[in-house]
Amino acid sequence: MTPCPPPTLAPRRRSGVRAYTAVEVLMAMTLAAIGSAAVIAMMKTSVQGDLDARKTDIANAIAHTWTERLRLDAMQWTLPDSTGTGDNLANAKLLNHVTGNWLELSDYMGGTPETDSYAFDLLGRDLASTDIKADAVFCVHVRESWLVAHAPPLEPGLIRADVRVIWFRGVSQTAGPASGGICDATYVNAQPEPTPGTPILHSVYLTTVIKQNGQP
Repeated sequence: MTPCPPPTLAPRRRSGVRAYTAVEVLMAMTLAAIGSAAVIAMMKTSVQGDLDARKTDIANAIAHTWTERLRLDAMQWTLPDSTGTGDNLANAKLLNHVTGNWLELSDYMGGTPETDSYAFDLLGRDLASTDIKADAVFCVHVRESWLVAHAPPLEPGLIRADVRVIWFRGVSQTAGPASGGICDATYVNAQPEPTPGTPILHSVYLTTVIKQNGQP
């Protein structure tokens, strides 16, 4: 009887699919994380830029609103009549602050209804005095100085009025000094001027000239 030949092992067929190594997976994850971080940073910058542009547009509108309020208030500032009686600058409440200092004018606030507020919300709407600390996003400062001092009853006066609107920089920056938020007196009186040059604030400025009206 012829013995059977020993069995031979069939060659193992090698698969054509090659798996990723742990090092390759870690490198891919690292590159994905770096790319995601760059995209997130770019998105944050884009959102910040859009928000800053929107707030700047609203702040410019508020500044123009306040210059118009000052001009309207000047309608009460007329030369005395032919008798030369008195000085009626006090009739123009908003213009009766020619001190050369920045001020938050509130002469028409406190009554019912309150008007001509120096504080505005995110949409550029006037705020009542009770809502300023919690809801103010923009705050208006006004500085008045004489260009030509009036000399009743003949010489009309000329006032330079500077309007400054400030707001916090950043998406989440909403809190200011504990006593008053963006309209806290710290931001009006801090020196050296201008206060909005500090890192946490943005600002816009507008200047106008107001002339005393003629005799009624």
